[in-house]
Amino acid sequence: MLGSSLSSADDMLRGAGRKLASRHPAWEGVLLHARDKYARAVVFARSLSNRLKYDAPPDPYRLIDVDPQRIVHNDPLPRPRFKDAGRVVGGNWDRDRDRFEDMAVYRAYEAHFERGVPWTETEFFDLVIEDIENGFVQWGCRSREEFEERTRRLDVLYENIRTGGYKTQDELMNSDVHDPIKEQHALKTERLKDEIAVNIGRDGEVFFSDGRNRLSIAKLLDLDSVPVRVLRRHEGWQEIRDAYVNGEAVPDGLEDHPDLAGL
Repeated sequence: MLGSSLSSADDMLRGAGRKLASRHPAWEGVLLHARDKYARAVVFARSLSNRLKYDAPPDPYRLIDVDPQRIVHNDPLPRPRFKDAGRVVGGNWDRDRDRFEDMAVYRAYEAHFERGVPWTETEFFDLVIEDIENGFVQWGCRSREEFEERTRRLDVLYENIRTGGYKTQDELMNSDVHDPIKEQHALKTERLKDEIAVNIGRDGEVFFSDGRNRLSIAKLLDLDSVPVRVLRRHEGWQEIRDAYVNGEAVPDGLEDHPDLAGL
């Protein structure tokens, strides 16, 4: 009930904020700070609750290092990340998921960067253009020209990671490397929005949630590991985390799980 109320309140705030920013652009920074404070308050309240419930309470802002090849299946969360940061959820959401590498966007990356296929000749490009022509804003683009420009910036992102290595948003903020895709924000929660996000199932499986551009590149470049942010965990996995910090045995093969490291 509380989650539903927060979701409705956030939807109202976002809608009102968009209207105000479109009419008065100077207010955009003020609105961004206000939304950041709201997001922090929601996550802080959840964190306090988690500290009372769990021996290994989830840290909603912690990054863990994960082998990109370990992320096989999808569990995308369509709503803003802060609404799921630090959540522990039961149910069967970690069963029967689609494969990340079957996504049109990943297949386009693979075709473009490994076989030299132009972006415009990929299925992914056609799907996005079809949506744009039907009046939808996709990937921040409202026209074919805007999306073609975005694909050129994806080339820059790939090259930046290939030559300079993978950098977190904090590292980008403190370097002279410009992120070609995302505008850099000084606000911590806004930066964390742009990290690869994952969810963890009951058996420790790491599911993709958000950040498909960077994960696709990390997979294709065969990087050893990338920093990711865990949004939600299955309650079965949280039980394993609690057992681990209490010195109890965990299932075979999970002792070195990246979400247990440092607990």
